[in-house]
Amino acid sequence: MKIYQLFTHTVLIGTLLLAGACEGFLDVNEDPTAPLEVSENLQLSALLGVFSYQVIGNDPARTTNLWVQQLTYSGGVPTSDNYDYKESDSNSFWNGSYTEVLNNARTLNETAIENDSHNFAGISKVIQAWSYATLTDLFNEIPYSEAFNPVNTTPAYDTQEFVYSEIIKLLEAALVDFAENSPVNPGVYDLLYSGDMDKWEKLTHTLLARYHLRLSNAPGYSATEQATKALAALGNGFDSNDDDADFAYYDNSGEENPWYQFAIDGKWDTRTQVSGHYIDLLTNLNDPRLPIQARPVGAVDNNGIVPGFTPNPAEYEGNENGVDGGGASSWSSIGAYYSAADASLNWASYAETKFIEAEARFILDGAGAAQNVYNDAITASMDKLGVDSQETSDYLNALPLLTDSQNPLNEIITQKYIANFLSLENFNDWRRTGYPELEPAAEPATPTGIIPVRYPYPGSELSNNATTVDDTGVKVGYSSLEMKVWWDAD
Repeated sequence: MKIYQLFTHTVLIGTLLLAGACEGFLDVNEDPTAPLEVSENLQLSALLGVFSYQVIGNDPARTTNLWVQQLTYSGGVPTSDNYDYKESDSNSFWNGSYTEVLNNARTLNETAIENDSHNFAGISKVIQAWSYATLTDLFNEIPYSEAFNPVNTTPAYDTQEFVYSEIIKLLEAALVDFAENSPVNPGVYDLLYSGDMDKWEKLTHTLLARYHLRLSNAPGYSATEQATKALAALGNGFDSNDDDADFAYYDNSGEENPWYQFAIDGKWDTRTQVSGHYIDLLTNLNDPRLPIQARPVGAVDNNGIVPGFTPNPAEYEGNENGVDGGGASSWSSIGAYYSAADASLNWASYAETKFIEAEARFILDGAGAAQNVYNDAITASMDKLGVDSQETSDYLNALPLLTDSQNPLNEIITQKYIANFLSLENFNDWRRTGYPELEPAAEPATPTGIIPVRYPYPGSELSNNATTVDDTGVKVGYSSLEMKVWWDAD
């Protein structure tokens, strides 16, 4: 069966699986209109499709990359671009993560354990860990221990420190599953790696490295210990760009890349575009990735892709964050490599692992120890995007040596920010390290004018679980955006 046909079919199955989901994420009772038994194969495909769209390609990446100024909004203000982000705006991601992703990942795990299908069980645990990490990174305290008890409609929230300990346990448990002999390989029903379990193991180790380093500045944690743990995990992580977790999409109705749907296709809104801050950064660096990450001005207007557009010459401009840009036609949109209808969506990359390694080596042994790995990280990013090797060499030669820089960590994280274009990791790294250095958007909605450092708890929780939300001390309104998550101690 062709994968694109499989994707269409599994989306339909996923719709049936998720039909019982409602506004309250704890409502996980059986829906009499949904099938009571669905094969592990179809459960897996539906889960991966929903996870990719909901967690990787949806609000977490779209909103936070406005805040870290890779993207901007060229329509009227106020918007999320200048931090007009309310409790109602976080509803969809919170509820979808619990009902559409985590609930079904747990169901797949249970089915797989019953059938000794260790490969399926391991993948389900990876998706759970990744989803919980995304939730807690954005909201801080979240339901975990009491989350899926149908009797308890007002679950307590667990601390972020506890949730992170559980995330690590889930990933380690997934590795145990992958090491077991499994009677069935997911094959084409695995829409990410087509049943290549070695790559799933590498991805799991890579995520362990990511999350160990995430806690490098967390209260009570040692940066050197976290860096050491990250390096140990990377010993079994991605080896090359061939290991990248790239989720395929197709130029068929309902199967298109999320960035195409959100930023290019005229049926949605084409005014989420590349920020002037980001274009200036790449221009000043003479970065050859600019024409890959951005489209020339005029290639997209308010109705979508401009038919027959040919730039002469190619011009790249971005609107200032928080300013009414007057529409899409005057600015650069997201490059086709990332936003074509059939563009793959990257979940995690080899380039990211090398930047994790570079930072870890810098923490442990200084700038000189990080230099070669830092170069390898940039090269991996260039190679993935098809940049000519001579251009890559010239770019590297033009950059200052880390040992000559007054702030080597700034150099490492800024280059990681470019390689991780459109990733939620940009927001996480910026909060964790303070880099790249950013100025707030125009007319910020936050009370003190700072860039947001978290999401507000969703309106559904304020309605259904208000006492628990109140116990967190997180305020209602724009003030919530200024309250740091636990690990953001810098």
